[in-house]
Amino acid sequence: MNPADPRIDRRGARRIQMGCKARLKVLISGELFYGECIELSVRGLSVRTAFVPQFGESVEIVLMVAGMGALPAAPLYLVAEVRRCNEVVPGHLYDIGFAIVGRKACSA
Repeated sequence: MNPADPRIDRRGARRIQMGCKARLKVLISGELFYGECIELSVRGLSVRTAFVPQFGESVEIVLMVAGMGALPAAPLYLVAEVRRCNEVVPGHLYDIGFAIVGRKACSA
């Protein structure tokens, strides 16, 4: 197969299927949006939401990850930049790819 074939996954990091709630805060404007984290890796994540960002826009993302058994999990706080935005449901739902640029210990 040709290495430029779009069917070949050239990502270096393993992706984990998530399905958890996500809160997105645009750092420049402070606007809040909500969605669902679809995939997560050490370098990036994919979120489905009604938010339509600009390429390179910085966003604070809070992931509400599932706990283990009866133990709740702490939210995961990330700062990420938009790398792609694909329309899933025309005018309503978008799949946004983010590159993780930092991790926060807690909400600021």
